Amino acid sequence: MERFLYTAWFENPALPVDDQDRTWPACFVVIASDSESAIEWADGLADDYAARNGSEVFLRSTVEPADSASGDIATLPVFSVGEDAIDEAIGW
Repeated sequence: MERFLYTAWFENPALPVDDQDRTWPACFVVIASDSESAIEWADGLADDYAARNGSEVFLRSTVEPADSASGDIATLPVFSVGEDAIDEAIGW
């Protein structure tokens, strides 16, 4: 299994275009067999969050090997594909 840094971008269209909180990222680490399964599973979480929230639109996502990610990812939540990841644990 490999570790991937997943980043989902959301937008709140109710906020003014120049508001810094209009578009925001959510990041976490996904343990998966490959990048395709990591992004597929995590995109499902992001889609579900946006559907439940109503004010946020899921725009796009990226996934990259965690060992090549820039910055300190040690404090990010870590989930395995298929795990029951709740919103509070993800942090969005």
